Amino acid sequence: MNQNCAIVQDLLPLYEEKLLNPETEDFIEEHLKRCQECRGIAKQSYIPVPAEINQGESVKKMIKKVTLRLATVQMFFVTISFVLAMGTTIMNDNAGFILTYAILGAVTYLFYRSALFAALLAGVPTLIWNCLIYLTDVFGEFPTNSFSEGLGIALFSLTVYLVFTFIGVLIGYCILKIKEEK
Repeated sequence: MNQNCAIVQDLLPLYEEKLLNPETEDFIEEHLKRCQECRGIAKQSYIPVPAEINQGESVKKMIKKVTLRLATVQMFFVTISFVLAMGTTIMNDNAGFILTYAILGAVTYLFYRSALFAALLAGVPTLIWNCLIYLTDVFGEFPTNSFSEGLGIALFSLTVYLVFTFIGVLIGYCILKIKEEK
């Protein structure tokens, strides 16, 4: 095997993908016409790779372990979200929701990198909790005079919570951009 063979064999994958300059392609084609060994290697490289790769048992265990950890973290976020929804309601004159929902939005965005998921995680429990408070008599009495009034309060509360969640998402986005620049 001479130096040209080594060069041609190194360039074969790029040649097959048509990623070489025309001059280099001509060089490889001329060499393949003259060299039996490199022609054989080129023919072998056209053999299709098996589509299914058999994963080892350790890889499956690792994936299962990572999935379990992610599920645990997700349950933690959902639990925190429900606790925030129950403990920080606008109608109780509690302004703590401003900071907690901004933090929830930022942390959720940093973890999932999705503003939609942050909005769902903050909004769904809040909407459910506000509907329980204002649209049902689960707690012994109806706090509003009509269904439409209760729905309006629940949707207004949801909007306010989502605004602060998106402020947190914006903070999380800025944190990621600052980290990327470093």
